[in-house]
Amino acid sequence: MDLRSIQPLLNANRILASTLDIDKLLKVVLQLAAQVVGAETGSLLLLDEKTNELVFDVALGDAGKELKTIRLKMGEGIAGWVAKEQKPVIVNDPAKDPRWAKRADQKTKFVTRSILCVPMMYQKKLMGVVQAINRKDDNGFSEEDRALLEAFASQTAVAIQNARLFSSVREEKEKVETIFAQMTEGAAFANEEGNLIIANPAALKLMGVAEKDYSGLNIWEALKFYEVNPSAHQLKMSKLSETSFEATRKIGKKLVLSGLFKRIQSDRGDKIGYLIVIRDVTAEKREEKIKRDFMSLMSHKLKTPLVAITGYTPMLLEEEEAMNANPFFKKAVTAIHEQGMHLKMLVEKLISFSMVESQELVLETKPYETERLLEDIVTSMTTYAESHGAKIILDPSIRSLPPIEVDYDKFREVMKGLIENGIKFNKNKAKEVLITGKFREHRNYLSVKDNGVGIPGEEIDKVFQKFYQVEESFTGQVEGAGLGLALVKRMVEMHGGHVTVESKINKGSTFVVDFPAQESDG
Repeated sequence: MDLRSIQPLLNANRILASTLDIDKLLKVVLQLAAQVVGAETGSLLLLDEKTNELVFDVALGDAGKELKTIRLKMGEGIAGWVAKEQKPVIVNDPAKDPRWAKRADQKTKFVTRSILCVPMMYQKKLMGVVQAINRKDDNGFSEEDRALLEAFASQTAVAIQNARLFSSVREEKEKVETIFAQMTEGAAFANEEGNLIIANPAALKLMGVAEKDYSGLNIWEALKFYEVNPSAHQLKMSKLSETSFEATRKIGKKLVLSGLFKRIQSDRGDKIGYLIVIRDVTAEKREEKIKRDFMSLMSHKLKTPLVAITGYTPMLLEEEEAMNANPFFKKAVTAIHEQGMHLKMLVEKLISFSMVESQELVLETKPYETERLLEDIVTSMTTYAESHGAKIILDPSIRSLPPIEVDYDKFREVMKGLIENGIKFNKNKAKEVLITGKFREHRNYLSVKDNGVGIPGEEIDKVFQKFYQVEESFTGQVEGAGLGLALVKRMVEMHGGHVTVESKINKGSTFVVDFPAQESDG
């Protein structure tokens, strides 16, 4: 085998390696293959895995179109035999070979004098067969021709597989790009340095950037025009896989964006970049402020008559002579007093919540001994717990926690809210709330676990929404405004923490909150 005889094969290899457009190159390569073995024509049959049949994918000459309508079953004809046995074959007189099927010649009016057929394999898997037809001289196909065509078939199998993979990736990419472009939320990918790689039209519109101008735009530079919470520096340095943020434009018409930063990492944990998803919440924030202002106004207006109601009813109840003389009068005043106190508590919660929502509250944090602070809270709730048949337990793990840096009043509201939640929504006769602690990465993590009915999976994401309660028929709860957990969430977030919950039906719920802590010098 000299260099001249394999030059067309080298040319075919170069063509196969230089393009992934398989439809355009296979016909050219098959022509080169026919030239390599000195054949008049040739054909490439691919395996249809669904039907287990061979299909003419490329056929040279005038008969090509007719051949594409023919399918060969596995084992049918010489090509079918080669596919089934996965062995090459040389047939220099097809008419005398019992494996020869005349269907192709009869349909195309073509005369086949000799055939060289080899299987096309990729990683021991059959992909099809390649045929060289009619040797140009009278000698017929040789073993040297077989070796050359097998080399070609091997190259072609790799090229077809690569093209299929490329086509699959391209289709998936087009799907993703279509979904990406049609998203109503803004979405963008940035590299590790924060430079935008791709952004959908919604994101560009929200950022006020023309599509042709976003190349090279740095997300950290863009955020300088916004008040960001948490800050851009915190977002950049955060080790969390994803972080929610809110950004308010500093100049021009007010624009408030709510978004999510998600770190993208390689399999080895190396940071690749960021996925940023944003949406316009300006109208929502405006509506929230109107509702919040109204709620705050009404809460303060209600407080004035409530002071009179809750102030005078105890004095009336102390009038024993009047109370004893008229049992109905005593019952009425008692009911007014109890419901007045309940309404007072709700109004106070509304006022606290509206202040937190409006960000009027300022945290005054300082370190406290964690165990002692929790003991004080539990002690203050003893009467409430006993009246509901509940027991509050402080786990020994609390003793090992370092001092906690919190706003005293806000921290008490958080823990009291979680404990009340574990008791109030508990239908068990022997109610139990267990508080445990763990220190990790400069923060104290406090868990409040109850033995209640649990929270249905579809409700877990909703329990922190204001004015939301799990269905009364499930929890047995009839009182409350649905502000307790919403207030807990806001106050924990004011301390830079998070609140999470895990729950199973009839297995209780565990709420976990985290607060900054002081590490010991030792």
